[in-house]
Amino acid sequence: MTKNDNTRFLAGDVANLEAEIDALLAAFPDLQEDETLRADMLEGETNLGAVLARLLGHEREAASMVNAIKKRADELDARKRRQERRQAAMRALMLRLMKAAGLPKAPLTEATISVTKGRDSVEIVDETAVPARFLKVVKSPDKTAIKAALDAGKKVKGAAIKTGDDVLTVRAA
Repeated sequence: MTKNDNTRFLAGDVANLEAEIDALLAAFPDLQEDETLRADMLEGETNLGAVLARLLGHEREAASMVNAIKKRADELDARKRRQERRQAAMRALMLRLMKAAGLPKAPLTEATISVTKGRDSVEIVDETAVPARFLKVVKSPDKTAIKAALDAGKKVKGAAIKTGDDVLTVRAA
């Protein structure tokens, strides 16, 4: 069974369980009002606990994989940075040798190495002295201040409070 098949199977279990829950709530309207009775009834009449446990197992497995992949990606990123420093060091050494030899070009079996003149670029030596016409102004909404104003009951044109989606919290036992 592939991971996609497993996901479809779990999604099917969830859909079936949702239908069972809806049927129970329709058959016993008192369950809507009493959370304890509803939990007891769902535990006794459905496989809610088993499905949640299975889903939790898959979620924990995915979380472990995410952590392992992140750790590996961090290791590879560190390795990449080391290789970039090594590459820059080798290029600097080749440039030193080419300049010392006074050679603008060195044809080798694997590549031709050439020394080219550096490109002109702008260096800002005093940012405060740069005239305003040469500055970029970046505007962005201050969401913290906007939220404080909205929470205080003030109206802010172009902004509104948005409630996010419900979030599931998992605390390991």
